[in-house]
Amino acid sequence: MEFRKAIVQMLNHQRCMQVDEHSICITRESQMGMYLTAQCLFEKDDYVLVENPGYKPAWKAFEHAKANLLPVSVDKNGLLIDDVIYYLKSGKQIKAIYVTPHHQYPTTVTMSLNRRLELIALSNQYGFTIIEDDYDNEFHFRYRPVLPLSSFTELKNYVYIGTMSKVFAPAIRIGYLASNDSALIEQVSSLRKIIDVQSDSIMEQAVLQLIKDGTIKRHIKKATNH
Repeated sequence: MEFRKAIVQMLNHQRCMQVDEHSICITRESQMGMYLTAQCLFEKDDYVLVENPGYKPAWKAFEHAKANLLPVSVDKNGLLIDDVIYYLKSGKQIKAIYVTPHHQYPTTVTMSLNRRLELIALSNQYGFTIIEDDYDNEFHFRYRPVLPLSSFTELKNYVYIGTMSKVFAPAIRIGYLASNDSALIEQVSSLRKIIDVQSDSIMEQAVLQLIKDGTIKRHIKKATNH
């Protein structure tokens, strides 16, 4: 519970989100978060938009949940909104879109503010969920930190997925997901208990201690110093 509180505080203070302990689920890693989201959000033959090129392990999680993938192209400003609109007007029932707006995987481009606002407006209008994979939020180098789509208060339907492995090392398999859909979080938490009864409490306590004594903050500052 204390570790969850620390993650909530990080998301709210550093990423301007508005989450509480009941809207977040700790996972073994971000890929588990992807799998849990897919299993609880999608039904057979649902459509999900994905960036192309994109993160194929996430695609596999969606396909395993029997969802159909629809590719959306990417340019120097991120996701092409015209492609999104094309699919929305095609008559297909779009359930969700999976995006990596901070640093698009694998091109690393950052989605422009205009496109972020357009995507949020479309999500609200058509009722599809934005699945935001914010895998490297701490690393912004020459630019100021870009806030997540999920921090926009007007966004009605989101799932936000993050990981601690990029901050520490790949071997640290701790992730988290947050959502403003309380029913979805309840489903995700129940499914997580079925596939993984007990989390890695020892590792969580170790990471919590590093958060409390400021080690993580100093490490990120050193890693992004240029």
